[in-house]
Amino acid sequence: MIAINIKGVDVVRTMLAAAPKQASRAAEIALDFTAKAIRDDLKKEMRTVFDRPTPFTLNSLQVTPTRGHNMQASVWFKEPARMGQHYLVPQVEGGARKLKGFERGVDLGELIPTRIGAKLDRYGNISAGQIKQIMSVLGKAETSAGYMANITARSRKRNTKERDYVVIDGQQRGRLPLGVYQRVQSGVGFGAKTKRTFLDRSKSYQKGRTRGRFASVIRARGLKPILLEGHTGHAVKPLLDFYGVAHRTFGQVFEPKFSDTLKGMMG
Repeated sequence: MIAINIKGVDVVRTMLAAAPKQASRAAEIALDFTAKAIRDDLKKEMRTVFDRPTPFTLNSLQVTPTRGHNMQASVWFKEPARMGQHYLVPQVEGGARKLKGFERGVDLGELIPTRIGAKLDRYGNISAGQIKQIMSVLGKAETSAGYMANITARSRKRNTKERDYVVIDGQQRGRLPLGVYQRVQSGVGFGAKTKRTFLDRSKSYQKGRTRGRFASVIRARGLKPILLEGHTGHAVKPLLDFYGVAHRTFGQVFEPKFSDTLKGMMG
């Protein structure tokens, strides 16, 4: 987080001594104005260093203005829902990327959308609609979204075109990469030739009947990969020069804004 204060700014300290009331108010206005300028310049920097950043990413910065004459304003990322830290922090300070809500729900670590089955939005991310659909079918909607949205037995009967998803999580036999797959109907359709695969009940997100430690999770000849396991925990090379942009903007904006504001107050 970048905290903007007036320590070391000689012109402000001089004016605070000469005209404390007016200079104090002018400094507060200048600090708040500068914090917003830093936020705007950081958004511009995001557009430069990130590949097609989403509006959600561009709007993830927040300004905390001066309060109670504390002579300090700050700029940092908004507090993320259900996450220990904002997902952009590693882009500033390095470290491993934090898992997204749906990734924590699926419990396979980092997940990468495939071009085969994932519905990608214009930013290259899997669409929010498909994520909701997947988590609903897997019975994990409330884990990632914070509300009950799972498919129930009743809704299954109503929805005859239900999308069929399954998690391959290492408990199953076979050589498929770990991830989320969609069942693909073959020429013979979903029917008698059901392939049974090993599935630990505690790891199963697939609704329906189970027999002991076995479940019918592949009801057709094919599975189409939607999300595949990525490299969880790999180091992120920071791309956003957060502090550099902030300091440059402060040097360009604060003192002129303070002087102009104070002159207006002094008449």
